[in-house]
Amino acid sequence: MAAGRELTVIEKPLFPPDCVPSRSLRIALVNMPWARTDTPSIQCGLLQAALASFGHDARSLYPNLELSAELGAGLYEIITEAPSERVHLFGEWLFGTAAFGVRQDEEEYRRLFPEVPEMCAAAGLDWDAVTALRRERLPAWIDELAARDDWAALDVVGFTSTFMQNVAALALARRLKEARPELVVVFGGANYDGDMGPEYVRNFPFIDYAVVGEGDVAFPRLAAAIARGDSAADVPGVCARTHRGGVSPAVPGPRVQAMDRLPVPCYDDYFAAVESLGKGNVIGRNTQRLLVEFSRGCWWGEKHHCTFCGLNALGMQYRAKSPGKARAELEELMRRHRVLAVDAVDNILDMGYLGSLCGSLKEAPWDTALFFEVKANLTREQIRTLAEAGVWKIQPGLESLSSNVLRLMRKGSTTLLNVRLLKWAHYYGVRVDWNILTGFPGETDEDYARQTALVPLLTHLEPPAGVGRIWLERFSPYFSDPSFGMREIAPKPAYRLAYPVPGLDHGRIAYFFDYEAPGVASADAVAALRKAVEGWQRAWEPAERPLLQYRRGPDWLTLLDTRGGRRRKATLTGWRAQAYELCGDAPRSGARVHRELAALGALTGPDGDLPSAREVADFLRLTVEHGICLEEDGKYLSLAVPVRPGLPARTPPAGSGTAGR
Repeated sequence: MAAGRELTVIEKPLFPPDCVPSRSLRIALVNMPWARTDTPSIQCGLLQAALASFGHDARSLYPNLELSAELGAGLYEIITEAPSERVHLFGEWLFGTAAFGVRQDEEEYRRLFPEVPEMCAAAGLDWDAVTALRRERLPAWIDELAARDDWAALDVVGFTSTFMQNVAALALARRLKEARPELVVVFGGANYDGDMGPEYVRNFPFIDYAVVGEGDVAFPRLAAAIARGDSAADVPGVCARTHRGGVSPAVPGPRVQAMDRLPVPCYDDYFAAVESLGKGNVIGRNTQRLLVEFSRGCWWGEKHHCTFCGLNALGMQYRAKSPGKARAELEELMRRHRVLAVDAVDNILDMGYLGSLCGSLKEAPWDTALFFEVKANLTREQIRTLAEAGVWKIQPGLESLSSNVLRLMRKGSTTLLNVRLLKWAHYYGVRVDWNILTGFPGETDEDYARQTALVPLLTHLEPPAGVGRIWLERFSPYFSDPSFGMREIAPKPAYRLAYPVPGLDHGRIAYFFDYEAPGVASADAVAALRKAVEGWQRAWEPAERPLLQYRRGPDWLTLLDTRGGRRRKATLTGWRAQAYELCGDAPRSGARVHRELAALGALTGPDGDLPSAREVADFLRLTVEHGICLEEDGKYLSLAVPVRPGLPARTPPAGSGTAGR
């Protein structure tokens, strides 16, 4: 659309009148490395759709895909998926020369983070090659990217910046602004929330505006102000440089309440770029996935903000799309792009969806492979519902197998509830993405000793990805509330090397911090748990994994147990079989099991009478001694999984297996 064209635009209900522009602008939304390549950017997709609805000529650009194709998808993924990226900021540091000029700090970086050259060496990249990548290849790539003719026709360039894509974006933005001072450069995303946005604007003169917080309304307002030739310093949610040389505070912009009025994200430019570059060149063996957003905020966090969580900088208020809107948007995206693997970016699943959206998807004849973040206290039937709806993987925020540590986190879960989720997710074929976290003020060695002792009983269930100390994140209660006693809080040392800019306050732009926590478990106790978990992971490597399962007969059940490399069988008969099953769906006290057996009335004890409460209690204690049940606070949970298939056979979509992300 030609620049300067006058527009007549119907006001969208989500947007205030000052979003309507006087003319159309040519706007590029840029997704820089090291953003993942197997999905489009939902941030760019949402803003592109919103801007286009107001008549702007908006497009999304994906230089991250181009760099993946140039370096090779394998190397690109190694850099993006480095397990300690939050510690060493390797991806950010690699673009340091391109963004800030040549600095000979490679050896200092290597000395501070010896795990990085080890990681690179394992990938066949020696340190000379890393140095050449930083000093030569990436600056040359940024130069070539900035020299393209496409930028000359633009009025505005907007950079989305989340995780490790900020320094690459700064490098390109600086060159574009130097070549065309009249070009308006805007930054936004999670790296610009709170104090971070104003600090970047203050220190980088090539950034004209930073959108702080949700940009759905702020960015169209900003674009309309630019189109009118007005200053956008007073636009809510926008941080700008003032005429006096200062930086305007970012007055919080409006957060979207009517989620149904958000546009469907536009991913056309992503799929066109992947097709042009070659899918294998860009994402390698990974599965191509769509991103959807059905809600914002966290309904659990509104009640109890998890102590280590730094998400939702502007507040936890939970807002969700209606089930009908969520279903329609999902169907539209899958139909348009012919992709069945879908990740929801929501912090937590709307529990109302279990009976509405999931029920609808259960009836749909699609082989969808969905990912959701969920609460850990899901019941067996709720997990079954997810599986029937095509959910292949969940992230339930388990974080620990200690009820005391979970209490310190404010998780609202327990050891038994977390194990129950692992048990029924395994039964219904739903993968679980989880870790065990450590380092919570108030934890004890006993908390970790109990978890270590628990691990051998759980090897038939999916293990965690690892055991690691919590990150101290900006916006988390541990960071902002001094009553937790965190001491010696300072930005991770890597920020100094990733951002070697005089005057830049790393304490204002850092998201991850070093700290000392009071009253935490000893290193030995944590190491013992880590060793046990590593054994659990090894047990899951072979095709023949450990089993703890049972077959059910008319009045008996037979258990098969291969945990620990031994093969054992046991048969429970009569009321004992029934009692064991009664503890399967949810933790139950001995008294409750006794009442439910009495209500059944058909199963009798050795003398032809219903078992006494004492007999039931003695039996349940015996199951704990034999490692086929867990007990906590007088409640029991059986560990064995039924042999009978939980769901009918389902054909998975191509490429949705466990390989890749």
